[in-house]
Amino acid sequence: MKKLVFWAMMTLGVISLQSCDKEDDNNLQISAGLQEAFDARYPHASRVDWERTGEFYEAEFTENGGEHKAWFTFEGVWVMTEYDIPFTQLPQAVQDAFAAGTYASWRVDDVDKIEKSDMSVVYIIEVESGTQEYELTYLEDGTLIRENTEWSEHLPVAPDQLSSVKELVKEMYPQASILDIEEEKGNIEVEIRDGGRQKEVYFKLADGKPVWMHTSYEVERYEIKNLPEAVQQALQALSGSGMEVDDIDFFETPQGNYYRVEVEDRDVDKYVYVAENGEMLQMRLKNHV
Repeated sequence: MKKLVFWAMMTLGVISLQSCDKEDDNNLQISAGLQEAFDARYPHASRVDWERTGEFYEAEFTENGGEHKAWFTFEGVWVMTEYDIPFTQLPQAVQDAFAAGTYASWRVDDVDKIEKSDMSVVYIIEVESGTQEYELTYLEDGTLIRENTEWSEHLPVAPDQLSSVKELVKEMYPQASILDIEEEKGNIEVEIRDGGRQKEVYFKLADGKPVWMHTSYEVERYEIKNLPEAVQQALQALSGSGMEVDDIDFFETPQGNYYRVEVEDRDVDKYVYVAENGEMLQMRLKNHV
């Protein structure tokens, strides 16, 4: 029963989503302060189209031959801009990292540069090969901080929520540096570097306030021998049953910690969830998680 309760609570935490309402209205009224802030930041913008996205005002516009999006508060405080850029405008470090990476031979579908208030600039390369699609997020120095298996709409985090999230992250990981913060399917995803390790910290919004859901990081191959003995035995059992163990991620949650093991079973990719005591919690198809 304890295992079932743990799994149910963990699952609810992982999939908790909130919708983001978007209002597309040609007659949308914006404040004079907002218009002035936009004009000052993008004096050469043309074909400007405003939408209301949650508590933000989103401007789609053309400038220097590219189509871009900028988000402001109603009062005119700029929070984020997504620029559509050609691959050749990426920093050389990002181009070099991509060329040396796993997806160098994949077709580049789109490239974006994202600027956020008080955050590092990130670059997103969308690639595809056959029916597979990935969204790769890089820092300006070429560090790959995120690989998403689906393309998503990138949305800013409200200024008050952003402050709360930063405070929570610093409480949980005092020595960590924050690499990126964004809204992801109604939740908030934070990329951090903590003790030389890159981690993803997720929060859900409850009554407008961020609540920690889980933190995850990849277990490197050389670290497997340092995992709890019970977990190593579980991995050996998976291999012994004919499954090929691929990536391993460690998850910290308020309800308990576990390992998510990606395996290939008869040419089918699956996730196996293993508790710290080696107990098998669940198995799911990878694309159903």
